[in-house]
Amino acid sequence: MIREFALGLGRRHYFEASSNIVKWMELHSDTYMSLYEYDDDVKDYFAKNKKLAGYDGKGYIPEEFILDVDGANPEDAQKKAVGLKLVLNDLDVPFRAFFSGTGFHFHIPSSSFTYRPHKNLHMKVKQVLTKHGIFEYADPSVTDKLRLIRIPNTKNTKSGSYKVELKNGMLEGGIREIIEYSKKPQPLTDAVLESHPVFNVLISEEEVKQTNNIKVSQGRSSDPSLYPCISGMMESIPMGKRHMVALRISAWLRWLYPEHHVRLIMEDWRKQVSGDGKPFSEKEMESIVTSAYEGHGGQGNKYGCSDPIMDEYCKNTCRLYRNKRSQTMMDASDMENHLIEFYKSDVTPLNIGHLYGGDFPVYPGEVVILQAPPKSMKTMLLQNWMCSFKVPTYFLEMEMSPRQIWSRFVQIENGWTEEQLRDHYSTLKNGQDNKFQWLQVNFSPISARDLEKTILTLPRKPRVVVIDHMGLFQSNLKDPNMKVEEASQAMMELAVKHNLIVFAVSEINKTAMTEGMSIASTKGSFRVAYNTNKLLSLVPRRSMTTGELEFLDLKCDANREREHLQVRLKLDNVRIIRDDS
Repeated sequence: MIREFALGLGRRHYFEASSNIVKWMELHSDTYMSLYEYDDDVKDYFAKNKKLAGYDGKGYIPEEFILDVDGANPEDAQKKAVGLKLVLNDLDVPFRAFFSGTGFHFHIPSSSFTYRPHKNLHMKVKQVLTKHGIFEYADPSVTDKLRLIRIPNTKNTKSGSYKVELKNGMLEGGIREIIEYSKKPQPLTDAVLESHPVFNVLISEEEVKQTNNIKVSQGRSSDPSLYPCISGMMESIPMGKRHMVALRISAWLRWLYPEHHVRLIMEDWRKQVSGDGKPFSEKEMESIVTSAYEGHGGQGNKYGCSDPIMDEYCKNTCRLYRNKRSQTMMDASDMENHLIEFYKSDVTPLNIGHLYGGDFPVYPGEVVILQAPPKSMKTMLLQNWMCSFKVPTYFLEMEMSPRQIWSRFVQIENGWTEEQLRDHYSTLKNGQDNKFQWLQVNFSPISARDLEKTILTLPRKPRVVVIDHMGLFQSNLKDPNMKVEEASQAMMELAVKHNLIVFAVSEINKTAMTEGMSIASTKGSFRVAYNTNKLLSLVPRRSMTTGELEFLDLKCDANREREHLQVRLKLDNVRIIRDDS
């Protein structure tokens, strides 16, 4: 098998057998190799064309496939790397972890893939790894067919560090120690990684046949199911607007065909509009199609009739033409005015941080997920918060009984012990309900998709919705990951559409029980972290001798805003307060 090697990005196109990688190691410069392996014809192609762009030969997965994890800084990259480690552990995929000089690389064995060499193998790899959640943490551009990746024990001249293999436990350690360890080349393990097949990236004959049937290229008749604007974009060569047009086409095609087919269609279109003088790179197209699926807050990019690019190709023969004037979009001025109105409205957040002497505001339109192991008093913590804020609240309780929930609310509100609660109600006293006019509790399990309908039928609109817990939503889906993902999407839609604050309880997966919590710890699906604005972890700390609870650690593991929260709490009867000891 052949690999491309490079001395820096400016001195590429050294084609050698993959087994020659050893002689490229320990060079005190930026040294790279191709992510994939190729047949010998790659040398012939380059000799003829003086470039690799457009190479259409077969791709092969090497002995170790490399996943690349980048971040805004090494600390950010490390957090993502820990998340990817958890995902790989859940999938039972072995790996070797490397610090690349600025980020992290995970080498996984070729035996974890079921595949046949194919010219579109890289697209299938992207599709399957995305499905398994790999690219929630890793860089998806690593699946580019001609991608170069740094060689172990070579120097990253940008940072001054070497790409070094990390010893056991180093990945979760201090980033400063990792950087210091990377100041020189380090020993590599000799063990050969072996895995059971996890990633099926076989491209079936049926997929090839279907792709050929829907393939779109310049000069061909367009699919009659497409709207005139999309057909026009596919049939023309819009030099200067290729990127913007590609975004619109791919965003539309995602509703018609599977992602794998969309990528093949767009790759064919890319080749047609790419010219020698103005090349349109494969990497750029990969990024465009990824955006079509993952943009717009994870919901995928959408472009309506009022979009200026779509409008250029609009025709009055379209069945949507009459409704076009009803479409709206926002330009920069509209968005600026929207922000002004937000501040003028004097929106008051629920500031959880203020309860503990800090600053951690939660605004309407946001989802906050509280993850914790079982029996960690996460429901009690939410009850404490609601009793502090006393804003109109809809509490969906699908686990505890009315007696348990009401007893605890009354105790928290009054600071009562269980004995005081019993003494009060044993004499048939009432009147506590007057203190909870802000509260509505539903004890009947519902589906996540019925959540909005339920909220709209309430006698008064809540400001806050509490879900306890999201794993108990009813669903027709059998896959637990899909069920939890459905729930998280429904909560986000509810929060944004109706300007509500949503708090949801989530239990954690088995890996998090032993290795600690992160953004990938939510039970059922780590993708939940990407359908939330703030992810909080509640960690109970118990005595090693008695097993009794000593304190609780509450920390923020993800936040789309700048504020952070990390506080130690203690239990005062049923009130959870800051531990200042």
